Amino acid sequence: MKKDLKRIIIGICVVLSYFIYSYFQIVPLELIGIDYNSLSLDNKIFYLMTTEIIYILILFYVFKEQFKQNFKDFKNNFKPYMKKYMQYWALAFSLMLISNAIIISLFPNSVATNQEIVNSNLMVAPFYMVITAVLFAPFLEEIIFRLGFRYIFKTDALFIIASGLIFGSLHVIGSYQNLVDLIYIIPYSIPGFVFAYTLVKSKNIFIPISLHLFHNGIMMFVQVVLLLFI
Repeated sequence: MKKDLKRIIIGICVVLSYFIYSYFQIVPLELIGIDYNSLSLDNKIFYLMTTEIIYILILFYVFKEQFKQNFKDFKNNFKPYMKKYMQYWALAFSLMLISNAIIISLFPNSVATNQEIVNSNLMVAPFYMVITAVLFAPFLEEIIFRLGFRYIFKTDALFIIASGLIFGSLHVIGSYQNLVDLIYIIPYSIPGFVFAYTLVKSKNIFIPISLHLFHNGIMMFVQVVLLLFI
């Protein structure tokens, strides 16, 4: 009982840390009298990347024993894991495309506000956006929304639903502008459901991390191509 309570507390603290970090990321600068908005673009990028790396390392430390065990298992079973679980990524990607196509057919020329923000930032700071989306986000978001939530929810179905839905919602609510944005919670949640399911089946956090990394890499490549040539 005490062990379960400890896991739940750790999970809650990890999930809450994400929101605290998101809202107070630039507070250290303010405490030493530096205005973030006055920094050059390069200095902003350096600061953001540094704080993100520190935060990820802290999370790694919290789950260090599980990461050691999972990584050893992942390394020893890499090929069979990828052969099995890439099918789940393909399913998630297909469902995302279908749901997006349905939304666009119902609301022509609609684009999720979050996607517009990503495209805008990609034009301003492409290196930072690629590194953040392809490398940082898969580790950070899988630790928070999969590992953290798994520590909180022991029931598989409840974990998958909560993890995927909150994951998708946070991609929309933070940039919410209209009702159409809310519908985009569906395609954003689909990978979250699938990544959570793969954690349940594999019991190895490196499975959803790898799928998330591959997914973001594909999405970022497509966005770069579209922005450069269309």
